[in-house]
Amino acid sequence: MLRDLIYTGGALDRAADRRTDAAWVAACRAAPTTRVLPVWRERNLFVLGESPASVALSGDAARAALDVAEVSALLGVDSDGVAWFAAGIGIGIGIGDDGDRPAYDGVDGTRYADLRRFGAILPAAEASALAYARGMVHWHRRHRHCGTCGSPTLDAEGGHLRVCAAAGCGAQHFPRTDPAVIMLVTRPGPAVIMLVTRPGPAGGACLLARQSRWPKGMMSTLAGFVEPGENLEEAVIREVAEETDVRVGAVRYRGSQPWPFPSSLMIGFRAEADPEAQIVFDHQELETAGWFTRAELEGFEDRGLFLPRADSIARRLVDEWIAEG
Repeated sequence: MLRDLIYTGGALDRAADRRTDAAWVAACRAAPTTRVLPVWRERNLFVLGESPASVALSGDAARAALDVAEVSALLGVDSDGVAWFAAGIGIGIGIGDDGDRPAYDGVDGTRYADLRRFGAILPAAEASALAYARGMVHWHRRHRHCGTCGSPTLDAEGGHLRVCAAAGCGAQHFPRTDPAVIMLVTRPGPAVIMLVTRPGPAGGACLLARQSRWPKGMMSTLAGFVEPGENLEEAVIREVAEETDVRVGAVRYRGSQPWPFPSSLMIGFRAEADPEAQIVFDHQELETAGWFTRAELEGFEDRGLFLPRADSIARRLVDEWIAEG
C-alpha cells in the first residue's frame, strides 16, 4: 500500500461540529492568534529561496487578508486551539490573466506560487493545509451562483456551505470533490527458469502514455473520472480499455490522494494485463502510449522522456513498481 502520499497527513481538526455556530466562527476570525492561508489566482503564498516555506499570516496581516478576501473558509483548529482560515484573494480574476499585483500582497519577501512547485519538499501537514485551502477557494470561486436556479449563493457554516439566496429555492451546495481513478497497468514478463539461487530483476513492463497538452516528453499513468453507475474497479477497467484497447484482469487498490488541481480525489490502482496485450490507443485521448520495462525507465532521460513530478500518486505508482524489481 502506498503510504505518506503528498497532500495527505492533515493535522487540523476540521471542527465540523462547531463551524455551524456563526458566533463561534466570527470569534475565531477576530482572534489575534488566528492564522490565515491566502490564495490568489489559485496560488499559495511562499517565502522563496534555498528552503522555500509556506506563509501563514497572523495578527494584523491575518485580519487584513480576511478583510479583503472575496471568500473565506474555516479550515479547522490546530492542537493549540488556534483557528486556521483560507482567504480567497481576487477569485474573480481568471487564472491565466495577467496582472500587476494581487489585491493583497501578503508580507515582504513573499510571493504567490503554484503549490506543485514545492509540495514534495514541504512538511506533510503544511502541504496538506495548503492543498485544503486551495481546494476550498476554488470551490467557492466556481459556485457563486446556484446550479438549480442561477441565483447568487451565500456562504454559511464557516465557508463549508453555500446557500441559494433566492427565497423560492434555498438550495444547499457543499464543497465538491470529483473522484478519479489512476492506474498503473502492468503485464508480466515471459516465464524464466532461474538457474541461480539469487534471482535477478523482475521482468514485465508497465503501460505509460502522454496527452498532447502535457509538458513535452512527460509520460504518465492512465487516469479518468468515475462515471455515474460504476464502481471504482469498473472505472479502471473501462478507462484502460477506452484509451488503449487493453483489457485488464486483477485490479488492486494502492492508495488515494487529495488533488485540488483543481478539485479531484485520485484513487490509485494497479491493474494487470495479459502478457501479450497490445496497445491500440485513442488518438483523441492520447498522443502516444507504450510498454516500458524497468531497464527502459532507467534510460528515460536519454530518450528525452521523464516521469510525473514527485508529488503525484502517478509517480508513486511507477516508483513502487520499479522498486519491486
